[in-house]
Amino acid sequence: MSIEFLPRFFLFTTQSPLPILHPHHCHRVVVVKSKFSDHRRRSPSYTTRRRPPPPTTTFTKTPERRQTHVKNPDFKESQIVNLLNQACKDGNYNDALYYLESMVVTKGSKPDVILCTKLIKGFFCLRNMDKAVRVMHLLETYGDPDVFAYNALISGFCKANLVENANKILDRMRSKGFSPDVVTYNIMIGNYCSKGMLDLGFKVFDQLLKDKCQPTVVTYTILIEATILGRGIKEAMKLLDEMLSRDLRPDMHTYNAIVRGMCKENLVEQAFEYVGNLNAKGYRADIITYNILLRALLNNGKWDDAENLMRKMIQIGVEPNIATYSILISSLCRNGKVEEAVSVLKIVREKGLTAHAYSYDPLISAFCKEGRLDLAFDVLEYMIHDGCLPDIVNYNTILATLCKTENTDLAMEIFEKLDVVGCPPNTSSYNTLFSAMWSSGEKIRGLEIISRMLTKGINEADEITYNSLISCLCRDGLVDEAVDLLVDMDRSTIKPSVITYNIILLGLCKVQRIDDAIEVLVTMIGRGCRPNETTFILIIEGLGFAGWRTEAMQLAKSLRRIHAISDSVIRRLHKSFPLLDIYKSVSYSDAK
Repeated sequence: MSIEFLPRFFLFTTQSPLPILHPHHCHRVVVVKSKFSDHRRRSPSYTTRRRPPPPTTTFTKTPERRQTHVKNPDFKESQIVNLLNQACKDGNYNDALYYLESMVVTKGSKPDVILCTKLIKGFFCLRNMDKAVRVMHLLETYGDPDVFAYNALISGFCKANLVENANKILDRMRSKGFSPDVVTYNIMIGNYCSKGMLDLGFKVFDQLLKDKCQPTVVTYTILIEATILGRGIKEAMKLLDEMLSRDLRPDMHTYNAIVRGMCKENLVEQAFEYVGNLNAKGYRADIITYNILLRALLNNGKWDDAENLMRKMIQIGVEPNIATYSILISSLCRNGKVEEAVSVLKIVREKGLTAHAYSYDPLISAFCKEGRLDLAFDVLEYMIHDGCLPDIVNYNTILATLCKTENTDLAMEIFEKLDVVGCPPNTSSYNTLFSAMWSSGEKIRGLEIISRMLTKGINEADEITYNSLISCLCRDGLVDEAVDLLVDMDRSTIKPSVITYNIILLGLCKVQRIDDAIEVLVTMIGRGCRPNETTFILIIEGLGFAGWRTEAMQLAKSLRRIHAISDSVIRRLHKSFPLLDIYKSVSYSDAK
C-alpha cells in the first residue's frame, strides 16, 4: 500500500529532539528534529508538569448578573494586590494563595470574591482540592462569598467525582443564607447524568422545582441527552414536550441531541424528516446536525446517500468542517478503504483546514490493524510535520499494537519517552503496559507499572485497571487474590461491573470452585449488578466441565425458558456436553 504524501523521514534542524520510534530502525529511538519540537521545548504548555491557563472570568449566563464587588481604594493600589492579580493571571495559583493569605490574615484586608473564585477554579484545575477549600474558608471568614464562588466549589468537587463533598458545600451554602440558583442545580444534574445516574439527576430536578427555581433550556437539554442514553428517544421526546409547555424555546443544541438520539436508535429516516420540519419552523440545521446525519448514513453503509447529503450541505452554504472530514476518514478506515481515507486527508490540506489528532487516529489504527507499524509511525511523523502534535490516544494505539505483537521492549521505550514529548501517559497507557508485561511473564515489572501510575499522581485507576489486575491473577490461578481485589474494588469509588464479576466467575469455574462461583453470583445480584448471558454461560459450563453435566443442562433449559440465554447457546451447550446419559446417575447436589 502506498501513501505518497506521507514522507518516510523528516529532517529539521533544532536543538530539541522529539523521539519517534521506528520498528524498522533496529528497535531504537529515532530522533526526528522538528520546529514543533523546538516550540514544545520553549512553550510551558508542553512541559511535563504543565501549568493550566488561568480560568476565565466569564461565568455561565443566568437571569441575574453578578454584582461587582467594590474594593477599598487602598487595597486596590497596594503592591500585594498587584502581585495577587498577576499571579492569578499567570496561573501561579500557589503564589496567589500566599499573597491572599498575607493580605487577608496579616493586613486584615477584605478578599475580593471574583479573585477568590478564580483561585478556586485554578486549584481544581491543579487537582488541589485542599487549597480550593482553603480559599473558600478565607472568603467566608474575611469576605463576602456569593453563589458564583459556591458554584465553582461545587463544580470542582463534581468534576473530581467527590459528590458527597459537593452536597456538603450545597448544604453549607444554604446554611449561610444563599439559595442555589439554576446554575447550581445544572451542575449537580449534569454531574449525575454524566455518570449514568439519571434517577438522581431527576431527583435534583424535582428539588429545583420545589425551590421555585425556574429550569432553563440548558437544564432540559442535559436531561434530554441523558434520557436518550438511559431510557430512549421516546422518553426524551416527552421531556421536550414538557420543555415547550414551559414556554422554553429549544436551541439547536437541544434539537441536535434529539436528532442524535434518533440516529442512535437507527431511526435515520425519521431523523431526516425531523430536521426538515425544523427548517420549516424557522430553525436552521447547522454543521453539527449534518455531521450527525452523515455519521448515521455511513454507519449504515449508505455511501451514495452520504455523498448526496454533503452535496446538499455545500449547496445551502453549510461548509464541511474538520469534524465532517474526520467522520469520513473514520468510516473509510473502518471499511478497509485506507487509500480513500488518505485522499480525504489530502483534501483537508488543500482546503486549508487544520487536522486534529483524532483525524489521524483512524489511519494509525487501520495501519496497526494491518500490521503495518512502519506506516503508522510515518503518520505520526507526518502529523508533527503538518503542525499537529500527536495526543495520548495516538500513542496508546501504537503501544497497544506493539504489546499485541509481543514487542514490549519497544513499547516500553516509547512509553518512557511520552513525558519528554509533552504527552504524559494516562490510565489507558498504564493499563496496556501492565497487561503486556504480565502476559509476557514479567509480573513484577507489570506491578511496578501500576505502582508507578499511583506514585505519579494518576490516582484514577479505572475499572479497566482493576479488571486487568483481576484477570491476570485469575489467569495465573491466583483466584483468592483476585477475589480480595474484587472486595477492595467494591469498597472504592469504582464499583465492579458485570465484566468484573464475569472475570471472577471464569477464574473460579476454571479451578472447579463451583460453590464459590455461585456465591459470587448471589453477591453480584445482591449488589444490584445484573447478570448477562455470559454470566449464566460461565456458571453452566463450570458445572458441566466439573462433571455435573445433567445439572448444567437442566439449569440451561430453565434459563432458556425465562429468556436469559438464547437458543443458539443451548445448541452450543449440547455440543459441549453430548454424553448426558453417562452422568444422569450423578447430580451436582448428590456429589456435594
